[in-house]
Amino acid sequence: MDNQEPKQYQKFDWEEFNKKRAIEKEQYERISKEIQETQERSKQTLDSLEVTFKNLDEAKAQARQTVDNIDKFKKQFSDAMDKLLDNIGRSFGANIIKSDEQNPKTAQEVTVEQAQKLITKNVLILCGAGLSHASGVPTFRGKDGYWTKGKDTFECQKVLTKEFLTSNPDLCWEWHKDFQKMLINKKPNAGHIAIANYKKKNPNTLIVSQNIDNILTSILPQKQIKHGHYESIYEIHGNIKYMRCSKECTLEKDQLAILYDMPDLTKNLRPKCPKCGEDARPHILFFDESYTNENCRIQELQEKYETYDTIIVVGTMLETGCAKSTVCKFIKKKAIIIEINPEPIIEVGNTYQIKGKSEEILPKLLK
Repeated sequence: MDNQEPKQYQKFDWEEFNKKRAIEKEQYERISKEIQETQERSKQTLDSLEVTFKNLDEAKAQARQTVDNIDKFKKQFSDAMDKLLDNIGRSFGANIIKSDEQNPKTAQEVTVEQAQKLITKNVLILCGAGLSHASGVPTFRGKDGYWTKGKDTFECQKVLTKEFLTSNPDLCWEWHKDFQKMLINKKPNAGHIAIANYKKKNPNTLIVSQNIDNILTSILPQKQIKHGHYESIYEIHGNIKYMRCSKECTLEKDQLAILYDMPDLTKNLRPKCPKCGEDARPHILFFDESYTNENCRIQELQEKYETYDTIIVVGTMLETGCAKSTVCKFIKKKAIIIEINPEPIIEVGNTYQIKGKSEEILPKLLK
């Protein structure tokens, strides 16, 4: 064997090793302490968040309660004001359709045959949403009505305002798109047809409609005073078939508003005025608007009331100003009032009530 020199081993430096271990231990302890402190701070943060969320939930509950209280107060205030105004009106003998101590009930229930004998030559027919119910159009204030049920995303009486159209046009037009789609394939029922046939036989008959669905209008004589304004019917709340300029660019003083055919809203949710290019608006009367002659021909209508001595009231709860005041004018002049409703509401005046559905009663009454 070759002679080999023994390996030289470096002497292990225990002192250096212990120093490194001490440094590592110090770092480990420092990091562990920081982790522990972080965990404690995280726990405190979570505890604080839980308290915050609890406070938020309580605040939300209080806010909801406050909103409910405000809504309750608004309703109570509105009811009180309605009662006050009604009492003021009663003291002057105005706008009374319900009986009370000063105005005893004079309305009487009659048969269709009895009512037929009461109809004079000059007849005004006032139509409400109940007329179109048999065609599949929901009533507005009934049990399943548009105003009663509304829609998941909004309340109709808030959306159908000029203010809402200005601030939230897409949502307002969305309602009209839904209503437009709902009217597809809705056809005139027997009540509509009876009125249309009566109008053809008796051209002097005055038809006043609160409906915006265009169903009755579509089967009446189509002579137009101006596009969308028909000679045969006064649509005091407008017509969903038409739109007009939101800026009234085509409106001149004391003239009827110029109307345009409503486009398919599934293709064009924000239609424009064909003349000036500004946003168009539906040709309906919003809740925060007043009746005008330019849009509703209201002055022209009121000037004709004196000519008529019989009014047939069909399918309406008389919650709107023009409809109620119209009936009150006929009550005041002691004209004949024939009311057709499942639950008649006119209790005073020379009123004759026929309980039932308009699509069943009108064909017999107006034959």
